[in-house]
Amino acid sequence: MTRVRHTARGIVVRAGQLLLMERWRPGLHYFSIPGGGIEPGETAEETVVREIAEETTLVVTVERQVLEMRDSDTVHKIYLCQYVAGEPQLLADSPEALLSTADNLFSPRWVPVDELPQLSFTYWQPLQPELIRGLQNGFPSDVTIVSAAQTS
Repeated sequence: MTRVRHTARGIVVRAGQLLLMERWRPGLHYFSIPGGGIEPGETAEETVVREIAEETTLVVTVERQVLEMRDSDTVHKIYLCQYVAGEPQLLADSPEALLSTADNLFSPRWVPVDELPQLSFTYWQPLQPELIRGLQNGFPSDVTIVSAAQTS
């Protein structure tokens, strides 16, 4: 029996730009919504605030869950967040910086919302249309659930 992993991620928009993590891995260049694994004793909302601070140094507050993406062994809860302060940067002692190598790079940055349709989201691709729709028209009051095929 496979144990399901749970993550929490945050949608942060400021001045028409979305906070994303830009990634480079061997043969891949893509973007993802910042966030990470929910630790024991931690709520999903606490995870979002902690992970965004760790990955980008931004301070945010959580409004509400708007999306959820599931594959065969992971559930990603995605929250709409309110920007409070900071500029995206990767601190030298962050987990992402410690994992960085010449062919495994992380770069948090603001991306204009109108550029989202042209970006590569690889694994996160099934989420892209719902993310764009929600950012353009507002997210529905109910959580939208998206299924993703397991990728290696």
